[in-house]
Order: sequence, then C-alpha cells, then structure tokens
Amino acid sequence: MTESDSRRGVVLVGVDGSPDADRALRYAVGAAELRGDDLLIAHVVDDAILAGAWGVVYDPSVLHEAGMQVVSEASDAVQAEGFPAERIRTEVVMGNATAALTKLSRTADLLVVGRRSLSGLERIFVGSTSVGVAATAHCPVVMISAASSPASTGRLQRIGVGVDATANGAAALAAAFAEASLRKVGLEVIHVWDVPGPVHRTGEHAVDVAGQAAIGGVQALLQPLQQRYPDVSVTTHVVQGHPVKEMVARSKELDLLWLGVHTTAGFGVGGVVRGVMAHAECPLALIRDRAEDTGPLDEEEIRGGQPS
Repeated sequence: MTESDSRRGVVLVGVDGSPDADRALRYAVGAAELRGDDLLIAHVVDDAILAGAWGVVYDPSVLHEAGMQVVSEASDAVQAEGFPAERIRTEVVMGNATAALTKLSRTADLLVVGRRSLSGLERIFVGSTSVGVAATAHCPVVMISAASSPASTGRLQRIGVGVDATANGAAALAAAFAEASLRKVGLEVIHVWDVPGPVHRTGEHAVDVAGQAAIGGVQALLQPLQQRYPDVSVTTHVVQGHPVKEMVARSKELDLLWLGVHTTAGFGVGGVVRGVMAHAECPLALIRDRAEDTGPLDEEEIRGGQPS
C-alpha cells in the first residue's frame, strides 16, 4: 500500500442485490468519487436463515458463495461505470447484518445502506438493519431508498440539516456544513419547536417568547460554523410544529437531509428519527455524537456523502 493509499478514506456500502441496495451502491460510488475515497462493498449472510422454514437447513458454504456472487456483480457494475478497480474491496461476512456492518464501520468514513420503505402501511416499517446501524455505526450513515428517491440526487443543489440544542444536533450541523462546502451547494438549517399544551393557555406572549428563543438559539449555533465555512450559502427554517411532519415536508426540496441520532437505552433510535426515516422523500444522513465511543468528533470523522 502506498502512502497515498493509506491516506484515502473508505466508503462502506451494504449490498444484497435488491433495488434499494443497488440505489445505495450508486450513491456510495458518488460519495467515493467526490471525496477520493476507496469503496468497500459488503454483503452480510444472515446466519439466522441457516435454519429455514419447514425444517430446511441451508449449507453455509452455498450462502457464502451466493454472497460472493452478489459483491462480484456489484464490483463489476461499478468498474463498468469507470470507478478504478484498485480502489474497490469486497467482503462477505456471516452473521447479523447490523452487527457486521457496525463492525466494518469502525474503519469507514461513511456507511451507505438501502432503506426499505415502499408505500402506504409498508412505509411505517423501516428495515431493522437501517434502524440498527443508525444507532450503532461508528461513522455517519446515509440511507437511501429506490422507492422514495427514484431519481438521481443532487439536482436540487441544496442539502438540509435538522438541528436542536443537543450534542447530536451539533454533530449533524457541523457535518452538514462540511458537506455543503464540499459539494458547493446551499444549506437549509431546519429547527422545529413547540411549547407544552398548558403554555398555550397562558397567552400568545409566552408562545412568542419561545419562538424568539428558538430563533436566537439557532443563530448562536450557526455563527461559528458560518465563520468557518464562509462559502456556504445558508437559509434557516425555524417553525412551530411537529418535527416529523416538518422534516418530511422539507425533504421534498432537498438532495439530502442530515439528522442527529438520539439513542434511547433499550429502544435504539428515537421516535422522531424513525418517523422521518419512514416517510422522508430524500436520502437521510444520520450521525451520533460518539464521544462516549471514540472521543469528540472532528471534521475528518464527519465528512458526508455525495449525490448519485
């Protein structure tokens, strides 16, 4: 490995031959091309399926061989589009998909996964792997669905970020600024606030005060990052309402939406993020404040993805 190879980052993508995984692969290639990173194409053979229905037992070697075919076809497709073969690695792992991708993410700068989400009631049930890696990955996670994002992303030239006053919100905001600068696109900063029901009954003044506090809080968060990234054109969307409803509505106008992930002991990803995951109409980039895992985030750790 040359010195330049060792300096390159890694974009990790999970594939399984499905349309959503193919969409994730195209997105991951775009991210790697923009950033000059290597591409790691991974397929996880879920060992839970070894004992199938009606007493059928599958041979692990057969499943591993099938997985090798999946990653080989993905690699061939990427090379056919011009991505350098020497910057592609493939991996087939046996085990739980969430656990395997989480382990691989330790050496990755970005993880891209297909987000299974179709229509109607099916949209409520976001894939367990997507939810799992959002809560456990050691790098930012981009989720993209062939159903919710069928066209090429990047045409709107705008990404968004949902912010709040938490460490996870700050991590998402920093990551979104860094990516907007990298892509040379505009950034929309979204903050949704509300007050408890009883406060409404105290009069409009209390609600106005809460609204002004929200605007001031967002501006305070933005100031240092706007100084660091003067090239990024920023608009703000500070609105009273329900965060899931507002984020989903704004997702129609964005190429990518960054969100900070709040994890709850025993429950994984919080309800707001799960709600947006189920209904967003653009790819989502999810990031945790991982200070408890590996120390504070730095700019190298929070670099984002690229339109596909």
